Amino acid sequence: MVKLPEKESSSSGKPSFPVLKNNAEVDVIVVGGGITGINTAYLLKNSGLKVIVLEKNTLASGTTGGTTGKITSQHGLKYADLQKRFDAQTARLYGQANQHALDKIEQIIKKESIDCDFARADNFVYTAERERLPEFKQEAKVAANLGLPASFETKLDLPFAVAGAAKFANQAKFRAKDYVLGVAKAVEGNGSHVYERSEAISFHAGTPATVKTRHAEVTAKHIVVATKVPAAPLVARLSYCVCEFPTTSYLIASKIKTNLKGMYISPDKDHYSILPKSGYLFIGGENHLPIIANHRTHYQKLADYGSKYFGFKKIDYMGRAMDYLAYDGIPLIGKLYPWSKNIYTATAFQKWGLTTSMVAATILHDLILGEPNPWVEVFRTHRLKTFLSIPRAFKMLN
Repeated sequence: MVKLPEKESSSSGKPSFPVLKNNAEVDVIVVGGGITGINTAYLLKNSGLKVIVLEKNTLASGTTGGTTGKITSQHGLKYADLQKRFDAQTARLYGQANQHALDKIEQIIKKESIDCDFARADNFVYTAERERLPEFKQEAKVAANLGLPASFETKLDLPFAVAGAAKFANQAKFRAKDYVLGVAKAVEGNGSHVYERSEAISFHAGTPATVKTRHAEVTAKHIVVATKVPAAPLVARLSYCVCEFPTTSYLIASKIKTNLKGMYISPDKDHYSILPKSGYLFIGGENHLPIIANHRTHYQKLADYGSKYFGFKKIDYMGRAMDYLAYDGIPLIGKLYPWSKNIYTATAFQKWGLTTSMVAATILHDLILGEPNPWVEVFRTHRLKTFLSIPRAFKMLN
């Protein structure tokens, strides 16, 4: 049995940006300094708007800092399900949005010369259970027909028997926190600013809109709430409970040599998400509703898996994160309320927030600037389908 570290690893680093201490006025206030907030601020600034980002702690210290680092349009066995429950056009637009997001992230990395270990790699959703092969073959077929880089494969370089996998070619991985810090530096300047340790404690969506922190007040034409759950007022939190639900997941990493070339994830009960990156092998999973739990038990299962299949001797990283999932399986991006005129949100990223962050940033950018966007309706908040899918979501959890 691999011994676990005494404490979880922290994703909070030293602050790179100051605390907001003086009142300010800009075009857009972005609340949340994770990858979604920073990507949104970047796109808006590059369209000529002045933006302020307010982060409660330090940049990427929440869910963004606890991710494996996969950037992919393959979100599990997604596309056959979307086509069946919605239609082919919805599935196609969902895939297009995420493929565009992947390419856009790479463009920004190159443009801003961000050192975040970005690399292209194939992504595989695999199974060791032969009885599930028809499901995986169908997923690959549907995704390919939708124009995605999908195929069905039976040979993987994993150190255990795999019955088959749906493969998405030429996806990517990176160090998410380094990416966020690099993009944030590009946001800073020319009237736009990033502030850390500057918690938003109250909102007013009037004209102008305002956000108050403990030390100052910012006014703007628009507010973007880029946090896990839309923040105050309380009615926002309550209304989104009928649209999404939280889950906790775990991640460990060991510094180890490996010949693995791709990125891997499995819906099998006894397998996990696997990612070689920056000299480490990351293993993630053990998802559950965020009720009282023995977290070390879940970490130990991941560590034992790493020991069994990959020879882990030591755990160098150990962290967990809370993600939100929409009941109907599609993230919620758009107006905070159906009647909102100048306050927006992005949430329920289904554990695929790195890619979806740029989907959200693009949609929010276009809504704020009044530009057409082909994906707005697919990801629209307060969809009736989301509420009606609550029984399906709980059935999947049980």
